[in-house]
Amino acid sequence: MRNRIWTAVLLLTISATPQLASAQYFGQNKVRHENFDFKVLKTDHFDIYYYDEEADVVRDLGRMAERWYLRLSEVLDHDLSSRQPVIIYASHPPFRATTVLPDFIGETTGGVTEGLRRRVVLPFAGSLKETDHVLGHELVHAFQYDIGRRGDPMAAASLPLWFIEGMAEYLSVGPADTQTAMWMRDAVLRELLPDIDHLDDPRYFPYRYGHAFWAYLAGKYGDDVIARILRRATDSGDVAEAIGRVLSVNPKVLSQEWHDALRAEYQPILRASLESVELGTTLIQADRSGGQVNVGPALSPDGSQMIFYSERDLFSIDLYLADARTGEIKDKITETALDAHVDSLQFVNSAGAWTRDGQRFAFSSIRDGRPEISVFNVENRKTEQRVAFPQLGEIYNITWSPDGRSVAFSAMAGAVTDIFILDLKTENLRQLTDDAFADLQPAWSPDGT
Repeated sequence: MRNRIWTAVLLLTISATPQLASAQYFGQNKVRHENFDFKVLKTDHFDIYYYDEEADVVRDLGRMAERWYLRLSEVLDHDLSSRQPVIIYASHPPFRATTVLPDFIGETTGGVTEGLRRRVVLPFAGSLKETDHVLGHELVHAFQYDIGRRGDPMAAASLPLWFIEGMAEYLSVGPADTQTAMWMRDAVLRELLPDIDHLDDPRYFPYRYGHAFWAYLAGKYGDDVIARILRRATDSGDVAEAIGRVLSVNPKVLSQEWHDALRAEYQPILRASLESVELGTTLIQADRSGGQVNVGPALSPDGSQMIFYSERDLFSIDLYLADARTGEIKDKITETALDAHVDSLQFVNSAGAWTRDGQRFAFSSIRDGRPEISVFNVENRKTEQRVAFPQLGEIYNITWSPDGRSVAFSAMAGAVTDIFILDLKTENLRQLTDDAFADLQPAWSPDGT
């Protein structure tokens, strides 16, 4: 399952009174398909707001939160000035509709943290591991804001994204991360290694470059420098000055040392690897009217066609049918911008699936706040069936049975992920697993049993 592209957003709460009134107005008019009766789980340091659908797993979240508190309070040498509120949703669709925050929440956002009230808002993810990561990331922001309250309450929010988000990634996933490694290998290959004072250039994705920098810094000087640099930066507002003062090193020298470390790490791998252009042909290119997002390709069984998610029309993410040999777009399968009831195609964590005869294609979406599965007839270019699941939260990883009668998939149910089978002829849904673990990516045996 692909991770959400941005696992968290540092939300800036507006403080001016006229703007607050406007924010409250728009927050109240977000599209909400359900009203939740929130309850509160109180732990030593947290007030966790949840509803009945999450009752069986909310205590797991409480244990994760307290574990993060012990880790972060030690490494940042700080105790939060008040109890920490956390608002948790059972899946991503109701999280996107939250009125706790006025701002629009995109499909790629995994969690948010307010600047002034320090409220953390997030959904349960497809696995407790990913939920734990996002929770830890957002709690780093809560500590950053609280540390900055000694002077300007929004001091942390004024610091560069790479500094704030990179720190949150380092403290929540540790020094090694596959996505950061992918970005840094590419940066070394293309010689796109910025100095510290250029890290806030929008060309450099702040989560990955910031994570790589903090991993290097903490690996060389120790984790204790993180808190010292953060305090200095929130006081002065100057990140480069804070790093230079705490470490007694010239930022330009430090930049060069970091670049040398990245080259030493990744050049041997690059020398032993082949570039993608030597292994295959680029079919859809982002910079040539293809949009910036082209993901989740699914090849037809005979390899002649593919269906993938793209933002090529600029208004929304939709599914497109293309020639798998030339990349020529043959048809646009969905029109989400024109359908007032479609909230999302779930392009981040899922992809569609072909029947073995290549005649039908199944994909999931969120319609009116709940998931559904659509079956698209590739020959006549029509959606021939839609099945809604009001009892589920999100659907991932659809796969067809060999006889084409049923589909199996992973789905959020009760804030955890289980495996289900849908008989498309009867529309009968059968649940195969029922546990607290992440059950993902089902695959059929050749005989369909």
